[in-house]
Amino acid sequence: MATFNPGTYTGKGYGVRGKIIIEVTFSETEITGIEIIKHKEIFGQAYGLESSPFENYIPKIIQYQSLAVPMVVGAETVCKAIVKAISTCVKEAGGDLEALKNKSVPIASKKEDRILETDVVIFGSGIAGFSAALEAQCCGADVILVEKQGIVGGSSAICGGKIIAAGSEVQKKQGILDTPQMLFNFLKNAAGNFLDDDKINYFCYHSAENLEWLVEQGFEIQDLEAPHSSQLPWRIHNSIGGEGQTMGWGGSFIVPLNNLFKERGGTVLLDTSLTELIVKEGRVSGATAVDTLDGSTVKIMARKGVILCTGGFAANREVVEARYPWMKNYYYNCPESSQGDGALAAEAIGARNYHHPYLQTMLLHDRSGAGVNEESGLIVTRDGKRFCNEYQFHSLVGAELAKTGSPGAWYITCGEEPYPLLNYALTLSDTPKAGNIEELAEKMDVAPEILNSTVDRYNYLCETGFDEDFEKPSSELHALKGPEYYAVFLKPAASITFGGLEIDIAAKVLDRDGRVIPGLFASGEVANTGNFGHGVPSCGYSLGHALHFGRVAARSACGKELL
Repeated sequence: MATFNPGTYTGKGYGVRGKIIIEVTFSETEITGIEIIKHKEIFGQAYGLESSPFENYIPKIIQYQSLAVPMVVGAETVCKAIVKAISTCVKEAGGDLEALKNKSVPIASKKEDRILETDVVIFGSGIAGFSAALEAQCCGADVILVEKQGIVGGSSAICGGKIIAAGSEVQKKQGILDTPQMLFNFLKNAAGNFLDDDKINYFCYHSAENLEWLVEQGFEIQDLEAPHSSQLPWRIHNSIGGEGQTMGWGGSFIVPLNNLFKERGGTVLLDTSLTELIVKEGRVSGATAVDTLDGSTVKIMARKGVILCTGGFAANREVVEARYPWMKNYYYNCPESSQGDGALAAEAIGARNYHHPYLQTMLLHDRSGAGVNEESGLIVTRDGKRFCNEYQFHSLVGAELAKTGSPGAWYITCGEEPYPLLNYALTLSDTPKAGNIEELAEKMDVAPEILNSTVDRYNYLCETGFDEDFEKPSSELHALKGPEYYAVFLKPAASITFGGLEIDIAAKVLDRDGRVIPGLFASGEVANTGNFGHGVPSCGYSLGHALHFGRVAARSACGKELL
């Protein structure tokens, strides 16, 4: 029997977004209560759902009096922080920490392999999956939603919670002129011939309608913003708390969508991974999946169709680094489940799985969190050459870097920066610092003559006030004149991949010859072919078209008139 010094103790651990402070109350023999006192964790990932760690993991620790409770797949960092905080409290209470860590918990018996039947089965529970699920329910269909992780939401739950729309009621109330055609022109300018004009034009003309639909499901709009001061008009609609270049506000739509789906009788299968699609008489009629916890299989037969919303492959390091050499040692901000499973399953039955020559490339200093976001200094490749207008949306800077093939970039500054994270990066011991460019180049492992020539050219453009090389605004041209020079290494990062399955305007998946595969539909990152060019042009675009084609896929599967 465990022995503790009765009382309440405080501990802390570090989750996804910082400290989690926990109070643990002990009797002489057991843990009687665990309370979260303070945290900054993600709504819809750490808390807010019946499967979230705060609601699901902590009660099990109390129930089983064990720190060996299996962690929630997809929220392991939060679970580890909880264990760390509780461990501190156990020690302070005089308890046997090792005994708690090694105390076994009941293991559910392996399920029998089973067959389920429904009208529509959807794989993936991000905004694409949930919009498809709710729209299918509105069409009168029974729906099973399958999620690979132990918690719903996928990449959508940890994103910035932003939705792009043109001509919305919020814009109109603020006197902002924006039209679907203006939005389409913006996207076309960014993606060029990569863009599927008909499909994206369809999205643009329904973007405001989709936003209103999302609001009707329980989403709250906080305000409007531009993703970058160089991009007007303001058409990014923020969720509560989600302004600026921040992550972790997607729960603002995932949580209400999840709750509404379940209220309407929907079924969610967690910890269940798609393995193959079932084709009968030339039509996709279902899919086989595996329970990742016990290895049992579930065959789901779908009378109306299968909808793939499984996301991209940004967490598949082997694939990303093989296809995109400039992404060597990259950082990704997406769930581990983003492995490309859905596209591969569709490819196995003849679907076209397009390998786009680019993916979202962002630049990030991994020790400080500083990244390209309106910094007005000089950014150069690994060999010291300038390659773009630094003053533009971060993903577009990354896209220009990708064209050079350089694995990462250097941000050169004299230390007069208005951004706290960047200033913090300048204080770190491994940030190269020197009194002249030649010395700085040596510390960067760059040829001094190349970097010196690059800086001289940049300073000349700053002094003339006109960037004839890359058209950076004159107001953002600031010469590098010392007395000290710093170089912050910006590592490649990604959360969105391009390409994947190709769908038509009705969200039907196409085969390698451009023909519809009956019974198979897709939306979101798994079907990004025709959506992007060299980079992501704006926040909220990926989510916006995932929302749109999720709804379209459901209506198409159910034989209803499209939007």
